[in-house]
Amino acid sequence: MSPRKRVLLSAFACEPYKGSEPEVGWQWAMQISRFHNVTVLTRHQYRAPVEKVLKTLPADRPKPEFVYFDLPQWTQRLGKGSVGLRTYYVFWQKKAHRIIRELHREKPFDLMHHVTFATFRYPTAIWGHGVPSIWGPIGGIESSPPKLFPWEHPTSLAVEVFRNLNNWIQAAPFAKLPKRAAASTKTLVSTMEMQRALAKFGFESQLMPTIGLETEKLSHQSHRQSEGPLRLLFVGKLIALKGIDLGLRALSASGTNATLTLVGTGNYEAAARSTAKNLGLGERVEFLGQLTREKVLKLYGEFDVMLFPSLHDTGGFAVIEAMFNELPVICLDCAGPAVAVREGCGVKVSVQQDRQRVIDDLADGIRRYDQDRQLLLSHGRAARQSILEHYDWEKKGNQMSEVYQEILGETRVEQPTLEQRER
Repeated sequence: MSPRKRVLLSAFACEPYKGSEPEVGWQWAMQISRFHNVTVLTRHQYRAPVEKVLKTLPADRPKPEFVYFDLPQWTQRLGKGSVGLRTYYVFWQKKAHRIIRELHREKPFDLMHHVTFATFRYPTAIWGHGVPSIWGPIGGIESSPPKLFPWEHPTSLAVEVFRNLNNWIQAAPFAKLPKRAAASTKTLVSTMEMQRALAKFGFESQLMPTIGLETEKLSHQSHRQSEGPLRLLFVGKLIALKGIDLGLRALSASGTNATLTLVGTGNYEAAARSTAKNLGLGERVEFLGQLTREKVLKLYGEFDVMLFPSLHDTGGFAVIEAMFNELPVICLDCAGPAVAVREGCGVKVSVQQDRQRVIDDLADGIRRYDQDRQLLLSHGRAARQSILEHYDWEKKGNQMSEVYQEILGETRVEQPTLEQRER
């Protein structure tokens, strides 16, 4: 195999240092370009920030090329709101398939790789071009256990019920998931739930969380043993799926004088404030609202533990940022945080039990760290080391390079098109 191959990277979202999906698209583009000649297909809205950062990179640093395109102007209104954006995304992928076909005809690619959106629910443009394809890392199959549904918040309840139903339909034997996996040479997954879903259909997948950190660019302060009330932190959208109500009730049930600070905004904020008040938590709970990432990164050093009882976060940037800053994590044993929080890095609570038991186990985690500050420090140091080993972008790039080597080093028959497989 020659040292560098031609790679087409499909990244609907791709923007430097933006966080979330855009950050994922950008980082994979930069990492893969260390080893191969990468062409990134993305949207015009990312052109200015992408080109601004590219100009700052060393001249001898391999850089990806970017191809930008959007759907016609009249379709831009589809991109408003969550449903509109996803509708636009589906049509964008269809158009992207034709653009890739044209690019491939002009100068063939050796491999095609889809990185964003990092979800299994939608079609991608990389299939059916006659070359090996990598799908992912993907996630999204993670669903809320009905026992933990936000029954007291109707809007959120409707969202979770619809999401669970959608996941069930899309992962059924007659639906798209097995067909999309069959159209992929290699499928990478972000969560164990996604891996198990594919295994049910006989498809092997490789676990590789899609998020990471540029650890060499981040500063941190080593934690010392704290005195006084245990300081808990939550960072994320204040929406029901984050399990904020579970966290508040666990804080109340812990029997400690621990405090909880929440960073973020969302449609569950009013309900969370009401719950905190009704539980008599008073000044022990503080809502800081939305903060910039720079401020949040500085904030981690002021706290002891990350409390993140999310029901189905595929990734969880805040979790790995907190761990990098030596905060052990109390979370549910599901989705992205379950992968990040390894043994000795925090407390994971099983979701295969009733609601009250989940709250009690979260409370036990709070109590455990409150009573044993040496254990807190030990878990914090282990959490940081785990991030340095498993979530550093450069190391993730090396890991992805090995995946490419595995695929490109093998002789494979041409992959049939997705349309051919679905007939």
